[in-house]
Amino acid sequence: MLKSSLVGIFAVISLFLGAASATPQEAALAGARPNIVLLLADDQGWGETSYNGHPTLQTPHIDALAGAGLTLSRFYAAAPNCSPTRAALLTGRSNDRTGVLDHGYRLRHEEVTLAETLAAAGYATGHFGKWHLNGLRGPGVPILAADPYGPGAAGFETWVSSSNYFGDDPMLSRNGVFVTLQGESSEAITAEAIGFMRGAAAAGRPCTTTWHSPSRTPSQPSTSCRRPTRSQRSTRSERHS
Repeated sequence: MLKSSLVGIFAVISLFLGAASATPQEAALAGARPNIVLLLADDQGWGETSYNGHPTLQTPHIDALAGAGLTLSRFYAAAPNCSPTRAALLTGRSNDRTGVLDHGYRLRHEEVTLAETLAAAGYATGHFGKWHLNGLRGPGVPILAADPYGPGAAGFETWVSSSNYFGDDPMLSRNGVFVTLQGESSEAITAEAIGFMRGAAAAGRPCTTTWHSPSRTPSQPSTSCRRPTRSQRSTRSERHS
């Protein structure tokens, strides 16, 4: 399992390192550098998507990505819980080597992250959501600007983050300034990530966005998002008959 994960991550890192060391002529020949959006969902199993046949959960946007792109069905997480997985994903190394042995451990300063590598290649780098690599345990709190193990110390120039999981209307840290966002937590950080990407596009910079969704007790869906019950569907059919 670990080998499959690391091989894939190392392959991606090699591409990034090549881009960072390319000459201007090589960069021109390569054309425009792609934007990179990395989504990491906590506590979501491989089968919890409708494109993989889940009978209840509907994931139309993820399904669209799977249908239009490439799915790696043998790409495993490097660890069974949050902090170690994040450490391996950001560094391409075994989580034990990064110093993140379990949840709540901090990422070693000696590690080279994807964000640092991409920033050296001219990318705008942003992190949004749950960080959980600064050695704190328990419910999430906004990350201090001076935190030596926060996203800023790992190569992210823009970050709207929490130390761990958070709920709706979350209080997060925008580059060290505490802010309270409104709405469902995933939608709130989605809006922040989209704003970052639009800003990078307006500035003519390629961007990479690391987008970590929080893990928590699921919110109740709004009325507009709920699937109608059988009796409700029958009532609607009678009204239109």
